[in-house]
Amino acid sequence: MKGEGGAARGGFTVRGGLYMAGLALLTSLSYGLLRWVESSLREPVPVESQEPVLVIQRFRAVRMTLAGLREYVVEAPLLRQLPGQLGVQIEQPRMDWYQPDGQTREWRLRSAQGWIASDQKQIRLEGEVVMTRTAESGQLPVTLTTRDVLVRPDIRTAETAAPARAVTPGGELRAIGVRAYLNQERLELLSEVRGVYEPPKP
Repeated sequence: MKGEGGAARGGFTVRGGLYMAGLALLTSLSYGLLRWVESSLREPVPVESQEPVLVIQRFRAVRMTLAGLREYVVEAPLLRQLPGQLGVQIEQPRMDWYQPDGQTREWRLRSAQGWIASDQKQIRLEGEVVMTRTAESGQLPVTLTTRDVLVRPDIRTAETAAPARAVTPGGELRAIGVRAYLNQERLELLSEVRGVYEPPKP
């Protein structure tokens, strides 16, 4: 049946359709507004604080071997324990690595800043890093200057991808990237190695 004023079949009018559509839109907007008000009234999710939970001055930690001998010692004038699993920040850290006798120092590593992972499997020495091995170690003395060194105590290595300069009694070496085996004599210069050799004076 067709009526006047644009009526459609089945008794459904255009005006009625517009009314129903408007009602549905109003209901949807009201529901959305209610959800927005509810979410605004909820407590905000707290952001985890980055502030240290513990501060220690004149920090010193000694790692011992299974035989009870010193393996390495980390010292710093200031330590900040960060919350959760964020690790530990240390200022001006100094790390001494010892030979198997626990008495003879093999390497000394120093930097401006440092970070220790919460599981202690990684130690980052940040900024300029100076690694020194003296003649008292029984090995070739060397002073290595570089940046941003990653120490892995479990495998006893210190490594960087930064430019490095190694000075020995016989000359000077420069390279990009260095890997030192802290319990061995091995020192690997990884790429772009250049050197100057100074023969001993007669």
